[in-house]
Amino acid sequence: MKKRYQCQTIAPLVGWDNTASTSAYWAAGIPAQDTLPRLNGMIVNPAYPLHRDRLLQMESLVVVSAYGVGYDYIDVEAASELGVLVTHTPQAVVTATAELGLTLVLSLLRHVVAHDHDIRLCHRPGLPNPLFGQARMAHNASSQTVGLVGYGRIGQRLRQLLEAVGFRVAYTRSHGPLPQHPGFHTLNELIPVSDIIVLAVPLTPSTYHLVNQQVLALCKPTATMVNVSRGAVVDEQSLVQALQCGALAGAALDVYEFEPRISDALILMPQVILSPHVGTFTEETRVQMTHDAVSNILEGLAGRAQNAINSDSWSRKPN
Repeated sequence: MKKRYQCQTIAPLVGWDNTASTSAYWAAGIPAQDTLPRLNGMIVNPAYPLHRDRLLQMESLVVVSAYGVGYDYIDVEAASELGVLVTHTPQAVVTATAELGLTLVLSLLRHVVAHDHDIRLCHRPGLPNPLFGQARMAHNASSQTVGLVGYGRIGQRLRQLLEAVGFRVAYTRSHGPLPQHPGFHTLNELIPVSDIIVLAVPLTPSTYHLVNQQVLALCKPTATMVNVSRGAVVDEQSLVQALQCGALAGAALDVYEFEPRISDALILMPQVILSPHVGTFTEETRVQMTHDAVSNILEGLAGRAQNAINSDSWSRKPN
């Protein structure tokens, strides 16, 4: 008789009813402590981090999938030591995250949120709104250089969208220039020439606080910054200071260093657009993420590594 594996998804997933699974029993929600040793596969998100102590309790775990491209809440080193396969869903998130990046860039450029706030603030029933003729001057996209910090799938798709609108685009990546992709700069070269800086890198030990006081000091005072990657890529305290003293003109943030908590200082800044980590929050993207995450688990339980982070260390393979 074919073995039926026991699997868990930490939260109900969009598109779950259309995801066929005949080789596993699935449960949804935070698992009870006594079920951890019996789980063979798990789909997780930042609300349920897989740290070393938790992984040590999961003696039957074969494969885990992050629900999204980021996996900084999974202790990959510990998982590798234990022989557990770690996977993620990188392709599913590209379109929605890049489109949000474009949305935030354009919103900053044309002062969309600030104008909305000001026009409501100035409104007096039955009277002309004084914001007409007194709005904030903006720029054409063609006059602006966007600097992409990170140039993986999301960064490359975002470049296509930005260039279609008319922006000039430059980029930096940790492994140097990409063949057939002009515009590479080192980070310290990119920041001073960028009118809008977009962060699209994963959170790793090397990118933690990548944008710090020293990097922010290189910005044009007229520059703005967009973060659609991970909050801790930016030293939030240094970002707040740069915005307060005018070293940076504005920011649009979908992620935060201490989320779901947001700095009181950021809340009070009208030059900052705040978004509640919705880079992948479209129906089509979440359906695809669900499909890919479930597929990662089922493939792993069949002995095949898919979208793997640590396949070289995978020793706890299914019987």
